[in-house]
Amino acid sequence: MALFQLIQLLLLSTGESVAPLPEFCEVSAVGAGWAGVYFAFRQALTGKKVCIFEGTDRIGGRTYSHRMDIGDETFTLDVGAYRFSPDMHLPGDVIKLLGFKTACYEPNCPPASQEFPEPFHFNYTAPLRRIVDAEGMPAGYVTAIRGMLDQILASGGQLFMEANLTDVQALHSQEVRLVFDTRAVLTKSVLLNLPRAPFLSLQSLRSDLPERTVQMANCVKFDVPTKFFPPGSFTLGKSLTKAYAYYADAWWHNHLNQTVGQWPENAFEPVNTSEGIPIGIHWNDGPVRCNAPLQGCRGFLEVFYSTTNEDFFEDLRPSDLQPLGILKGKAAEAKLQRLHAAVMEATKPLFQKKSVAQPKEPPSMLVVGVWDRTGHGFTAPTKVYYSKDETTPGGPDPLEKACGVPGLTDKEYRDSLLFPHPDHKQIMLANNDWVAQPVEKMFGDWAEESLLQAERALHGSGLGRPAWLDEDYYNRKVLGIAEGDIVTMV
Repeated sequence: MALFQLIQLLLLSTGESVAPLPEFCEVSAVGAGWAGVYFAFRQALTGKKVCIFEGTDRIGGRTYSHRMDIGDETFTLDVGAYRFSPDMHLPGDVIKLLGFKTACYEPNCPPASQEFPEPFHFNYTAPLRRIVDAEGMPAGYVTAIRGMLDQILASGGQLFMEANLTDVQALHSQEVRLVFDTRAVLTKSVLLNLPRAPFLSLQSLRSDLPERTVQMANCVKFDVPTKFFPPGSFTLGKSLTKAYAYYADAWWHNHLNQTVGQWPENAFEPVNTSEGIPIGIHWNDGPVRCNAPLQGCRGFLEVFYSTTNEDFFEDLRPSDLQPLGILKGKAAEAKLQRLHAAVMEATKPLFQKKSVAQPKEPPSMLVVGVWDRTGHGFTAPTKVYYSKDETTPGGPDPLEKACGVPGLTDKEYRDSLLFPHPDHKQIMLANNDWVAQPVEKMFGDWAEESLLQAERALHGSGLGRPAWLDEDYYNRKVLGIAEGDIVTMV
């Protein structure tokens, strides 16, 4: 491998840009999340020379795998996206192609559809899986993105970190000028793997868009018909937050033999405690190491994953631009003791049922991923969930009413945002934010959504199905109409 490619590979771990921006790139991707890297990966496999521009000091976007050493042991936490169903051939077939080892997310490997309580509608059945290392420990979802990047760089592609995109200009020559602060790069085509706020901040591009497209891009909605969401059963909080507590004594393994499922039954609706700290546990999610099965275990317990309004976990986020927060050390002892008290209060019935004394030792660390829902910094996906149901507050709310765009259909929304510039189809857009669907078919946020958008952009650019991608899935999700599917194409 050439020295320059080796230097580029080092950027993945150092986050430091050592190469100046080029004057020209044949194919570009802005944003090193799933969609941006996948788009570049597919193009690189055809021999194209690609450039990836990432505005931060890490890759992954909403996929955030944080590796940390505790003593002489390593643990990897996914504080963002983290799992997939093999039925989701994007990303499933990519992970298989790259040769990464995977394991069932739940140890008992239940059908994926059984893991989602109403009102979620999950139309895949293959057990959910995650990427693991040679020991079988969680390796981090970003592993697959790194794997694609390795191949891109090995084929001559380039990665530029901390490249802050400030404008996109469509030129009469049919080229596109990407402006990064004071530097500009010309490209023949670009996929913008950008969420809502950064996309709408690109003034030249925004001024070229039809006002109807701008209205679609500004549209965010989450209808809550009482037929599916009984009053008081759901609160769309100001952030989507995950929280992991590290216990030297992993008592859920060592004392409760509790390694499967959630507490309460739907942990997304957490237990409110007298400490003012909501608790919702996924027993299997956090990485745990044991000397023997259910013996001598230590590791991380996911104690919260929800959108419920709360401040305890959210306040640990360092800034709008950094979703990862870590609480540890002497100054953190009082808060960690409060957290432990809340966890013990929430799980008291389980200890009582097994006649087991509750542990007194609090966790020594708390790690959170806080994804803003108000449009600032690193955001959780902001979509259009609309409902035609009569029990929707304010009455039925079809897509055209939800977005205030007369006559708007799912197809127009999808196509207009996938290729937002009316005269430059070489400007493409893919991100979880650009999803409009009936709330009755809601099934959460998945890498599949942005990957499908990237694959449709590739198809629109003349690049067909790769041999390794499931043909039936491609025909249904990219080319055709699937009865009951969220996305339909004609």
